[in-house]
Amino acid sequence: MLWSLRAELHTGRLEFLNDHVDLTARDGVLSIPIASVLGCSIERGASTRIRGLPVLALNLADGTVLRIASLENVTVLNDLAGALAAPHPAALAS
Repeated sequence: MLWSLRAELHTGRLEFLNDHVDLTARDGVLSIPIASVLGCSIERGASTRIRGLPVLALNLADGTVLRIASLENVTVLNDLAGALAAPHPAALAS
């Protein structure tokens, strides 16, 4: 997985957990609470791609956009978008 946040590009793995998504790179773990994701979309425009790959753009509550690309295929992004759109008990409780 590749991801970009605040113009910094990282490579690592993504783990979808009960109430958050962890993006793990060599320099640490970025943990995104699912409740902080206000919306998401698959973007294929040239200006939004990471290394030529389509991205899943996550609009976060703090106003930032986290862009995630898969080295495997776009199906991974579609699956993640679907999982984020599903109701989550932790998000519903807040």
